[in-house]
Amino acid sequence: MQDSKKPGMYNFGRKGWTVIGFQIVWLFFMTGMTVDGLNIIVPGIAAYRGWDPNAILSISTPASIIALILCVLWGGFITKFGAKRTMIITMVLAGLAMIFYGNAPTIPMYAIALVLMITLISAFSLNVGMAICTNWFPTKKGVIMGLATIGMNLASALINQILNVLTNHWNIAIAISIMGCVILFVALLTALFIKQRPEEAGCYPDNDPAVAELIHQEEERTKNETPMGYKETLKNKYVWIFGIAYGFFGMATVGIMSQLVGFFMDTKGWEIQTALNTVTTAAVIGIIGSVFWGHIDQKIGTKKTSTIFGIWYCIGILLLLVPNTAIMWIGIVMLGAGIGGNGNFPPSMTALVFGRKDFPTAYSCLNMIVGIVRSCSFIILAILRGLTAGYVAPYVFFAVIALIGGLMFLFVNVKVAVGNK
Repeated sequence: MQDSKKPGMYNFGRKGWTVIGFQIVWLFFMTGMTVDGLNIIVPGIAAYRGWDPNAILSISTPASIIALILCVLWGGFITKFGAKRTMIITMVLAGLAMIFYGNAPTIPMYAIALVLMITLISAFSLNVGMAICTNWFPTKKGVIMGLATIGMNLASALINQILNVLTNHWNIAIAISIMGCVILFVALLTALFIKQRPEEAGCYPDNDPAVAELIHQEEERTKNETPMGYKETLKNKYVWIFGIAYGFFGMATVGIMSQLVGFFMDTKGWEIQTALNTVTTAAVIGIIGSVFWGHIDQKIGTKKTSTIFGIWYCIGILLLLVPNTAIMWIGIVMLGAGIGGNGNFPPSMTALVFGRKDFPTAYSCLNMIVGIVRSCSFIILAILRGLTAGYVAPYVFFAVIALIGGLMFLFVNVKVAVGNK
């Protein structure tokens, strides 16, 4: 077994750090090509094909919901076929789907390609990637998720620049196809360098012999138990509590970030470039925030950290509304740090409560609930802006919903949740 010296919070060993590096890359594609990259992709495809940009943009919402439901299947695939095999096949299909997406000649084919791309990228980066991370780091889940979700923030900061350069050099179809080819290349590297469990790579879980012994004892105790099925998972109240609470965090994030440029331009009178630069700054702060919240999670536990996060996020959003520029910038820093931590908690809590064996199915269902709740942000934003013709009402709503999400954890006994999974 390699790297078995005295364990520490960030002592993952060379192969452990390799897994973390790959997870950062996997999540980069997920956020970059299914969310942030749409800023370049939608107008680019519309201009290239001569389509109505509003028509193809409207496809993204139902496509995302369909993909969320389809991604639930990957929990079963992981249980049946193993995380490594499922990862490679899904990545190859994702790369091909992305090439299809970039070259779809009609709007119906574009819609089909978009559903396939979102489903497959989300599946390999979230469902399968997080399952592999849980196998490798069963007790260091907080700090691991803090590091892994850096990929989401890097995508927010870089993907539009990358797509813009590629589009200007060739065209949007080739730019998207190049990204698909990159995924195929990453799939090859994943096949060569990543094992689904540390034991298969000659390593200890968490790079810690003591943890390895505890995991071995737990697996011996539960080896005759059947992993949770979908029916059992969806009947588990904690899956719904966590899914809704973390969905509230996601709702606040999407609701704020999707209109942040317009908020700065309309309420502060900023030019578009100044507003864009501020959003990029928030994304960069999110990289630090991701590590920060992961460290806090590891130190005091996911439940307490989730409650603190909800309060922090609420205050940060409200400070954006303060006329004083200095105070507003404090809000931007707090919001940026919140963006970074937002993706950490669902996989961390799922790993804590459901463990290695039941993680794939539990997380696939919980992530679906989070996504559906999160997607309601657009409807709420449209209604509140329509009624009030401004940003104050929706921003206050999202601040309150983030606070409610955090406070929900005060009523959850995690020890009981673990015992009743």
